[in-house]
Amino acid sequence: MSESTDHDDDRSDVRRRAGLLKQWTDVSPETLTPERRAARRAAESIRDLMARLADTSATLAQLEELADRLDSAVAAMPVGAAEGGPGAEAGAAEGSLALPAELQRLIERSPIVGLANPLAPPLHMEVFDDHIIGRVRFSGAYEGPPGKVHGGYVAAIFDEFLGSTQVLSGQAGMTGRLIVHYRTPTPLEVDLRLESRMTGREGRKIFCEGSLWAGEQLCAEAEGLFVSIDPARYQQMFEARERPSAD
Repeated sequence: MSESTDHDDDRSDVRRRAGLLKQWTDVSPETLTPERRAARRAAESIRDLMARLADTSATLAQLEELADRLDSAVAAMPVGAAEGGPGAEAGAAEGSLALPAELQRLIERSPIVGLANPLAPPLHMEVFDDHIIGRVRFSGAYEGPPGKVHGGYVAAIFDEFLGSTQVLSGQAGMTGRLIVHYRTPTPLEVDLRLESRMTGREGRKIFCEGSLWAGEQLCAEAEGLFVSIDPARYQQMFEARERPSAD
């Protein structure tokens, strides 16, 4: 096989990985079940409530009424996943890269990108062949220093963002080391941009770098080392997560 053909095959493989990652991060609402769409709507409402509670002028009576309503809603909410997983995708087009149901559920539950998790800001990602662009906006619920994002959430965003970028290597791994350089405080209630790319690979080690921006202001940079693991090990973790615990 010629060097040119090898290079073309490598680029084709990278594009395939990027296509799979794009499926992971950009599931079309049309492919979701009504239950999953409703879960996303509920999470968005709770997310808005959290933002308001972070800075509210509500009276004691209003807060107590809200707490009573929330207690009733919690009591009425069933616990545990539905048979086969809550709100799995309706299906993928023939010839497309399939997204496993357990991975769908993991993404929906993510505290960073999960649209069905009210803890998530959430982070939105646009995937390219060799890099990823992220968009996120933090409400007052994520405040650390006055008017600024808590540094722990900045680190968490990088962990998820670089963790997604390392999938471009073709083999998913887990975080081995994450170094964050805080350049300037990250503002709340501002549209933020993240950029990342994979910078190298040595055996099971995958290296990525990223940056976080508020307009032209560099807020933070990060370096991540991820260690690839056997896909069978991931499957074991999924199965252990879904298996009911013994009382």
